[in-house]
Amino acid sequence: MPNFRAYLHFFFMIRDKRHILYSLSTSDYSTKGLWLLALLYFGSLIAAAFVSLIAWHVVHYLDPEASGYLANKPYPKYFDRARWLCVLILLPYLFWQCRITTFKAVGFAKRFASIASKWFFYGFCMIGLIYGVTFALNAIELKPNSTIGTLLSNLDNAILAGALVGLFEEIVFRGLVFRMFYTAMRPIPAIVASSAFFAILHFKAPSASLDTMLPSEVGFAEAFNIAFGTMASPVMHFDFTYLVAIFLVGIVLHQTFLMSNNLWANVALHAGWVFTIKAIGGMFDTTESANLFTGTTRVADGYWVIVVLLAFAAIFSAVLKSKPDTAAGIKGCT
Repeated sequence: MPNFRAYLHFFFMIRDKRHILYSLSTSDYSTKGLWLLALLYFGSLIAAAFVSLIAWHVVHYLDPEASGYLANKPYPKYFDRARWLCVLILLPYLFWQCRITTFKAVGFAKRFASIASKWFFYGFCMIGLIYGVTFALNAIELKPNSTIGTLLSNLDNAILAGALVGLFEEIVFRGLVFRMFYTAMRPIPAIVASSAFFAILHFKAPSASLDTMLPSEVGFAEAFNIAFGTMASPVMHFDFTYLVAIFLVGIVLHQTFLMSNNLWANVALHAGWVFTIKAIGGMFDTTESANLFTGTTRVADGYWVIVVLLAFAAIFSAVLKSKPDTAAGIKGCT
């Protein structure tokens, strides 16, 4: 009964020591990382209220006519940027507290070229499949001025965006955040909880907030209102399709990390998604035939995207259950 035992071990017992923090054994659990994560989340919101207000008032003091680029940005944009700046400042402390002080400790293995090229190709094909079916259903169409030259001119930005987003988000969310959950819980709850957290972080207070106020009238009350609005945005601005799509993105990325045991696979897969959306997505317009199933050029706003992600999540689950080290792990526990 090796397959049945491996199935049970995957859902109830399996934990890979390589992903557990604080040098704990596979039978030990610690919630220390989750408390640190709470500190990062709430601390960044509180700090952003102060930092964004300072930046807001300095910009409008220097540009009272609001003729420049920064002065024309709404305050919630300032708050969101300040929040992520605070996260960046606090991240080194969290990595140090979790004893993640080297690239190897983060999850990067020596195999790079073969892993990166394979998973980048997977990412490209996944988004290509989504766009292909959406195009076949007439939900999107090529822009009238789209040419090969347009595609080539977008490559630089697409490559840069893919590399930066893929590298930063995977180091933070898979190299650190996911492992905090993984150290505190069994694998399946850890994947689900960290994916939910990943999805929630993609919501933010709407940029249209405070449009009717003068810049000088924005103060601490408004700043903390935006902070609360950011926390409550998944509920106040609930978007079922987007929430489920991003949640499933988290599931697939966590599964990729557990399958490959190499963060380069995650970086490449994520980069492949972003690259394809930036390079190819910009060549299309949404048509009047777009609906809830097909979605639009935004990608994460249709049921079709959810179907694709569910299919890959199911495939990756099957791969994880059949991994040789899974069978070896259950054998070693009996």
